[in-house]
Amino acid sequence: MYQRIRKLISFEKAKNLIVGNFENKVDFDNEIKTSIEGKGKFLMIIGPCSADDPDAVLFYCEFLKRISEQVKDKIFIIPRVYTTKPRSDAGAYRGILHSPDYKHENINKGILAARKLMVDIADRFGFFAADEMLYPGMYPYFADLLSYVTIGARSSEDQYHRMYASGLDVAVGIKNPMHGDLSSLAKAIKIVYSSNDFSFNGWEMSSCGNTYAHAVFRGYTDVSGKMFCNCNKESLDKYIEECINIGVNPAVIMDCNHFNSGKNYDLEPTIAMSAIDFVKNGYSNVIKGLMIESYLLDGRQDEPIEYGKSLTDGCLGMTKTERLIYDIAEKL
Repeated sequence: MYQRIRKLISFEKAKNLIVGNFENKVDFDNEIKTSIEGKGKFLMIIGPCSADDPDAVLFYCEFLKRISEQVKDKIFIIPRVYTTKPRSDAGAYRGILHSPDYKHENINKGILAARKLMVDIADRFGFFAADEMLYPGMYPYFADLLSYVTIGARSSEDQYHRMYASGLDVAVGIKNPMHGDLSSLAKAIKIVYSSNDFSFNGWEMSSCGNTYAHAVFRGYTDVSGKMFCNCNKESLDKYIEECINIGVNPAVIMDCNHFNSGKNYDLEPTIAMSAIDFVKNGYSNVIKGLMIESYLLDGRQDEPIEYGKSLTDGCLGMTKTERLIYDIAEKL
């Protein structure tokens, strides 16, 4: 049994209430698409596991902007502004979209808070955000602000997510499923490439397909829950073969955290540099970039006590992040 709490604000009203300057968004989008095609810069999707504190996220984006100016000849930086989080534990923090005031649920306030944060980032720093599309129905609230979208490991086999992504006009990274099957991942991308007919918001919709869909390798678990890394030659070669067989671009973003790092944020630099070694040794046509969880401080916390420390997965702090980005730029 369900209970109606409140009617959500309309897409149009939300956009009219929180307005920004989006003159360079098409150029930002196209930079990413060009990289996925293999003709552009190395991508780095980087930032907090969850955008829990707007002030801290803006401080972090100011830090990213400074570094991006130093590495812009080689690396194109996209800030992670993850507003919703899929959680395995009941009661865990689910992101600013649910709780703009920590642990107090109000999705209408969350929509406006998340839009304001993304608008501030675009206006101040010229960045357009990356976010996970946990709920396809929320995407229209942020369509004018997002330049990169991910479909998470728990959703990558969901038909509705894949069909909806086939109508987006930005790059979509699809994470490998929790169990790690790369054939399933390639087939998911094929569906996003294709035209689809589906329902949305009271309408029958038709999409034209999105050929900027690509894989995000994030590691996997076996039936016992043991974690395995898929930043390796065997996985890359297997995925290339699967993509060739069904006719999709075998583009990969390597996620440096999650199961690839065994959920140990301190291992993110090791995974990152391993991926760069592959880029330098024959896989530059496959590995298009990295996804890194990074925030003001190392680690994570259960309650919002320390400013700029993650409330969800552990993140690499700014000092280690800065060193890692410069190391990557030097090696590319």
